[in-house]
Amino acid sequence: MTEPPKPSSAVPVSGWRLRVLVFVSGAVLMGLEMAASRVLATHFGSSIYVWGAIISVFLAALSVGYVLGGKLADARPSFFLLNTVVFAAGCWQLLIPFYAHPFCRALVQSNLGERMGPLLATLVLFGGPSILMGMASPFAVRLAARSMEKLGIVAGQLYAISTFGSIAGTLLTAFWLIPDFGVRTVLLVLAAALAALPFVLLPGSRAIFLLAAPLAVIGPAAFILEPPETVPLRAGQRKLFETDSAYHHILVTEDDAWDARWLQFNNYIESGVGLRPPWPTRTTYTDSFELARVFRPDLKRILVIGGGGGIGPRKFTSDDPDVVVDLVEIDPVVVEVAKRWFHLVETERLRIHVEDGRRFVRRSRGPYDLVILDAYTIGGQIPFHLTTQEFMKDIQRVLAPGGVLLANINSSLEGRKSRVLRSEAKTFESVFGGVHVFPRRMEFERGKLEPVDRLRTRNVMLIALNGNEPWDKAGVIRSAAAIVAAGRQPTPTFYDDAVEYLETPLPTHDVPLLTDDHAPVDTMAF
Repeated sequence: MTEPPKPSSAVPVSGWRLRVLVFVSGAVLMGLEMAASRVLATHFGSSIYVWGAIISVFLAALSVGYVLGGKLADARPSFFLLNTVVFAAGCWQLLIPFYAHPFCRALVQSNLGERMGPLLATLVLFGGPSILMGMASPFAVRLAARSMEKLGIVAGQLYAISTFGSIAGTLLTAFWLIPDFGVRTVLLVLAAALAALPFVLLPGSRAIFLLAAPLAVIGPAAFILEPPETVPLRAGQRKLFETDSAYHHILVTEDDAWDARWLQFNNYIESGVGLRPPWPTRTTYTDSFELARVFRPDLKRILVIGGGGGIGPRKFTSDDPDVVVDLVEIDPVVVEVAKRWFHLVETERLRIHVEDGRRFVRRSRGPYDLVILDAYTIGGQIPFHLTTQEFMKDIQRVLAPGGVLLANINSSLEGRKSRVLRSEAKTFESVFGGVHVFPRRMEFERGKLEPVDRLRTRNVMLIALNGNEPWDKAGVIRSAAAIVAAGRQPTPTFYDDAVEYLETPLPTHDVPLLTDDHAPVDTMAF
């Protein structure tokens, strides 16, 4: 058996240079994959379809890169050429922040669907640089192999180093870079790490000046120029704060035309308040939380899962000095934003817990008069573990006898966009024995006599009772009227919201019961 020719290179290829190159390439590749999930989440959510698209495209790109890298290495086994490939991948990544969001917005508007949209976005945005990075490992094996007898050892070592780099890149990006610096910075730092490699690994090489020219133009431009807005602002809307947390892309804006300050998670408005005291809500769906009083007028202990701007909890405690609220929000950045920009103040009667809602319920003793689930964000952002039958049983345990569970769900009442609502209604009924449904009218629908449009997406309140006393629409209206007559109307639209009670049960025969084993809410979300 003959030995392969020794690698040809502009400089001697010492082992440490190849090891550094494959380690950094592996780290950047997985860091890019983690960052890709946050780029796409702003437009397509974070559903299983999005993750399936990302993983599939990156694996396919690696496969193509392995083949191309091996062929190129056999044809031209040059260490400088390998560095050029890695450098090209870095330069390509430097451009991603400038076209990623406009391209994704165009795909969303083209209505390609919840599967093809993220798949095409991942392919176009991240396929090219991933292929180039995939070429690094087989190319490095070719350069490092001095004999066929050692080829297996060399290949194993280099692929192991690349994998360790991937682990490091995953942890570094997920645990530190994205939460602390944001996605744009992460993309630029990862790109810069790749583009800078040749200048570290080829010191003194004259050929390195061939790479310096494009980097001298692209590099400063990428870091200095402002990329397009992640979420386009309306005329008259100004940005106050923007960051990426471990869970959301968070944006705070003000709009004088609406006399409002808005909190957005990814592409969707989460909360809004007026610009002057007492900072009234501009996202009036939180007024519908008061529908719980129809079934239990005297609310004293309330648990709210899902913080947002903290508007609902703040109203409960300001309206009634005897109410105590536990507010549970998993994202510490959201809590800080709510305190800084939306006037949320922690007190003895409004206690804030930075924790997963399900974990809090499991360790809580209760009893609560009302539990509010306000964590079901639209756009593929519904945490499935907060929708299941097992979780509803945990909530039932902490509810007082006759206590109320209320869930806010963005949904239509019929059609494809009603699947999450109807599945959750089915799940509520399986635990509590019944469910009460209150669709909330849009502002332009108020005052109209015709029923709400059942195909329009709106806030819908699902209510279940710990005890399941029999209620019908007449009883709901009598209870609401009695509260109004007693001068205890909690919101201007309280009675009108109660009148929207659905007498006809939602059909649930064609949707799944949500369990820990099977809760496909991210494939049903929109």
